[in-house]
Amino acid sequence: MDQIGLGVELMGYGLAGVFSFLIIFFFLIKALLYLFPEKSGQKEDEKNS
Repeated sequence: MDQIGLGVELMGYGLAGVFSFLIIFFFLIKALLYLFPEKSGQKEDEKNS
């Protein structure tokens, strides 16, 4: 019975690690998009050239 408890505890650590990584990755992408915004109107400039 003690091993089941350890398994559940390990599973909790794994889930916490995965979701914390996903949250960090999400905010990293948001920060990069804020720092390097997408160029708007680039395709319109290519059509007019």
